[in-house]
Amino acid sequence: MKKVVVLFVSMILIFSVNGCSVKKTAELTDAEKFANEYSISVENPFKYATLNEVLNLVQNDSGILFLGDSDSEWSTFGVQTLNKVVTDAKIDEVYYFNPETVRNKDSKQYKNLAELLQLDEESSLPIVYVIIDGKVVDHVDYPIHDDTSMDDRSINQLEDKYLDLISLYL
Repeated sequence: MKKVVVLFVSMILIFSVNGCSVKKTAELTDAEKFANEYSISVENPFKYATLNEVLNLVQNDSGILFLGDSDSEWSTFGVQTLNKVVTDAKIDEVYYFNPETVRNKDSKQYKNLAELLQLDEESSLPIVYVIIDGKVVDHVDYPIHDDTSMDDRSINQLEDKYLDLISLYL
């Protein structure tokens, strides 16, 4: 009986300590959620955006928009390079939206966004846009060359493309 009580008390202590040390998903900041989703540093400027926020950005505002899908190895590869470039450039905010969450829904808003960003069935993620005063200035999608390897050459080329893109925003 004494062993059962000790085991029971031990389990309660373990669960209590575990519960205190883990942040609930609702308590995580966007940067923390994004870091978990894409396996990058929590020191990142990515902000989750809704479809309405993205539409507002593309039609009326200025900013950098990252369209990606964490299930895509290309998006994960691209975001690591993009994070380095925007962090070095001291960009405070990059809007993040995963169009896969709404692409197959019969949504007038998504169709409007797809038209504004010139997205179609052939578009592949990730895509990074620079938007100034409600106008898409330029974008970079990946892969950027026929060789789709994820090596140092690809990283350097992508970094150069992102630097050129971000310089338009700055």
